[in-house]
Amino acid sequence: MTPTPSGPLAGVRVIELGQYISGPYAAKLLADLGADVVKVESPEGDPMRRWEGSGQMSPQFAAYNRGKRAVVLDLKSEAGLAALLDLARDADVLIENFRPGVAARLGFGPDVLARVNPRLVSCAITGFGPEGPYAKRPAYDTVISAVGGMYSQVVPEDLLRPLGPAFSDLLSGMSAAQAVLAALHARGDAGPGEHVEVSMVGSLIDFLTEAASTYLETGQVAGPDSRPRRAQAYACRGSDGLDFVIHMSVPEKFWTGLLEVLERPELAEDPRFATREARVRNYDELDAELKATTARMPRQHWLDRLVAHDIPHGPLNTVAHLFDDPQIAAMQLVEEIEGPDGSSLRVPAPSTRFHRSGRPALAAAPRLGQHGAELLGAPLLGAPLPGGAHEQPEASATSATPERSRA
Repeated sequence: MTPTPSGPLAGVRVIELGQYISGPYAAKLLADLGADVVKVESPEGDPMRRWEGSGQMSPQFAAYNRGKRAVVLDLKSEAGLAALLDLARDADVLIENFRPGVAARLGFGPDVLARVNPRLVSCAITGFGPEGPYAKRPAYDTVISAVGGMYSQVVPEDLLRPLGPAFSDLLSGMSAAQAVLAALHARGDAGPGEHVEVSMVGSLIDFLTEAASTYLETGQVAGPDSRPRRAQAYACRGSDGLDFVIHMSVPEKFWTGLLEVLERPELAEDPRFATREARVRNYDELDAELKATTARMPRQHWLDRLVAHDIPHGPLNTVAHLFDDPQIAAMQLVEEIEGPDGSSLRVPAPSTRFHRSGRPALAAAPRLGQHGAELLGAPLLGAPLPGGAHEQPEASATSATPERSRA
């Protein structure tokens, strides 16, 4: 069933040939805004469906593919390619995250798509862009986060291991969604479409604009503690083992207020901390003083005092604690939806609100080929021809192996 149009992108149809994270996340962001997203998968499906041996619907797949409809096309077949071009003919946007040149070799490169639908906005997400010595390499997030400088900003030098979420996948997905929205705006009601290129490594460098610009202008190399030092941000722990953060930034009132909270007025006279510049230079020493003081009382004692003195602060939540935070609850950032098996699921809600157009009701991620009969007239279209009439995608731009990636 076609979703009831609602949200600022109601009436916009998006064809997604994505797998793993970057392409699916970009399309998921558009679905959250009301777009009708049709996810095109190979007969094997997006590999993330089966992450960690979890069958046809891993939690990871569900997170990046909610609110979409799903069809199966075998792009090695003439029928599969023809069906894809038929879908593109009536679409507004097509997103893919294959390696450079793969879509063209399969028969749906940007030139072909423009002839099929001159108003189509096509978006290609790649790891390293279309050119250069790394362009054709498989581009997993860990590789991009290392090459693009992200790990140098979040991983301490004495800890040689990747850390954190899929930075480059998620940031390139956000960049792609932003670029698609800009292209739709430029197209307007009667203008031509656009081909948009987004690279994972470029998205990271754009995100690291402060560190990158500072180096290009001054030669200073930022590391994991550079931003906290300048921002005068600290992490502390109460006597009960619960953590919280303090962010003093530039206003001097936050420093003097913090001394009242901690009942440590003598620190104001300490030459190591007398000025903001001194506190930046002696960050580690001040960090030790704050940790030693806050360890004397439980976290809630400090949170109450920080509120009373209007100091920027907050509990350091884990994901397990996040949804119990009263502020998160007040913002209604969790919703219950019906899962693919009819069960009830709690999912993060979109953080943006549109007071006139609203947003669509959240829906679970689709089963493999769930909407094939609805959109194609058959649950599976395009059996491979002997020898393969068309080359199957050799790799996704993100998180795919050279030999096994699929559309």
